[in-house]
Amino acid sequence: MNLDPYRNETPPRRETLPGGAVLLTAPLPSSTAVTLGVWLRNGSQEEPSHLGGISHFLEHMVFKGTRRRGAFELASGFDAIGASVDAFTTKDLVAFTVKVLPEYFTTAADLLAEMLLEPAFAPELTVLEQDVVVEEIQEALDTPEDRLHDAFAARIYGVHPRGRPILGTPESVRSFGSDVLHAEHARLFAPHNLVVSLAGNFGDAFRDRVVSLFSGGVAAPVAPVAEAPSASASASLLDPGQYVDSLTDPFRLDLRSPILQTYFEAGNLGVSFAHADRLAIYLLINLLGGGMSSRVFQAIREREGLAYTVYNYHDMGRDTGLVSCSGSCSPDKLGRLEEVLRHEYRNLLQNGIKADELDSNKAQLKSQLIFSLDGVSNQMYRAARNEIYYGRFVPVAELVDGIDKVDCDQLMRCASTWFDPDSLLFAVHGPGEGALPDDDDPDDDDPDDDSTEDESDDDEGQA
Repeated sequence: MNLDPYRNETPPRRETLPGGAVLLTAPLPSSTAVTLGVWLRNGSQEEPSHLGGISHFLEHMVFKGTRRRGAFELASGFDAIGASVDAFTTKDLVAFTVKVLPEYFTTAADLLAEMLLEPAFAPELTVLEQDVVVEEIQEALDTPEDRLHDAFAARIYGVHPRGRPILGTPESVRSFGSDVLHAEHARLFAPHNLVVSLAGNFGDAFRDRVVSLFSGGVAAPVAPVAEAPSASASASLLDPGQYVDSLTDPFRLDLRSPILQTYFEAGNLGVSFAHADRLAIYLLINLLGGGMSSRVFQAIREREGLAYTVYNYHDMGRDTGLVSCSGSCSPDKLGRLEEVLRHEYRNLLQNGIKADELDSNKAQLKSQLIFSLDGVSNQMYRAARNEIYYGRFVPVAELVDGIDKVDCDQLMRCASTWFDPDSLLFAVHGPGEGALPDDDDPDDDDPDDDSTEDESDDDEGQA
C-alpha cells in the first residue's frame, strides 16, 4: 500500500502553442466534468497609474458581447449547456474559467474563446458597465473591512503599485474609452500573456479544439498603452520615512465611519511567493492565527471573548507582500484586543515554539496542500498558478518536503523579522462622528422600534 500517493503525482503536460500561449493539460479520467481556464499573466499590479482598474474592467467587458453575439446570447449560451462560468481579477493575474459536462465541452470552449478574443466593446454598453463598476467601488467603500484593507495595503506598500486598489477609482474607470479598451485588450490578451489550463475527463479531441481556438490569440498593439511600473517595494520592513510628513504616528492608521463594529489590521511588509522563507511564513501565519487552536484565535476569541472574527493572513506577490492579523470587535474591546495581540507576538519571540506545536502546524499545512489536489477545478487552478507564479509545475511532494525542513531556528528568525510587535502598522476602522445611535440613545429617531436586522455569519478566514 502506498502511504504517500501524492508522491506519484503526474504533472500536467505543458506545450507552447504556435501563437505563444502556454497550454497545460491534466487528464482526470475519473472526473465527471471538464474545467477550462484562460489566465492572463498580469493583474492590477502591472497597470499604468493612469489606467488603474483597467484589468478588472476588461474582465467585466468581455461578458458584454462579441462581434457576433450580444451579452444575453453569451449568457444564455452558457446556461443552455449547464456551464458554470467564473472570472476574477487579482493584483497578479486575471482568470476566466468554465466547468462543464464533457458532452458540452466543445460549445463551452467555443463560447469562452469568442468572448475573450472577440469582444465588441460597444460604446453604449461600456458606459453602462462603467456605472456598474463605479457602484462596485462605492460598495467596497461602504464595506468596512474592504475600505480598511485598501487603506492598510496602501500604507504598507507605499509607492509600490501593489498598494493601488484592484477596482481602480471612479475617475479612472470613467476615462476608459474605446481606444483604451482595444489597446489594453490587445496587450493583456496577447498570446504570450495567456495560460490556458484544461483539467478533467477529456480526450485528444478536446485538447485539439483548445489548440485551434487559442493558437492565434489577439495581435499585440503597435504601441502599448501600458507603462512598466517604475516603483518597487523596499526590501526592508515598514519604513515610516516613505510616508507623508503630516502623519503623527506612521505606525497607526485611523478611519472613522458611522458603523457599529471596529475593524482592525495589524501587519507589516512580507515576502514574495518566490522568497526562500515563504514556507516558514505560511507556518507562522497558521501558528498565530490560522486554525481554531492557533495562538491568536485562542487568546482573543476563546479565552477572552474579545472578537468573533480574528485571523492571520498573507498577501504574496511577485516581488513583495504583506502579513497581517485582521478581524473586528466592539469598540470598547479594541484596546484590550491590541494588548493581547501584541502579547502573543511578543510571547512567540521570547519563548519560542515547542517541537509538538511545530509538528502540529506542519501537519495542518501539509494536509491543506494535499487536500487541494482533490477536484477537477483545483487541478486546473493549480496548474495555471504554478505556471504564472513559478514558471514550472511545483509538485506537492516538493512542498511537503520543504515544510518538513523548516526548523525552529528559521521560524524564530522569520518571526523576529516580520512579526515583531513593536514594528506593526496597527490600522483601525471604527465608529466616529455620525455613527449609528446606541439602542438606548434618547435621540434615536424611533425609540419604539426595537427590531434588529439578522445578518448572515461570515466565517471566511476563520481557518
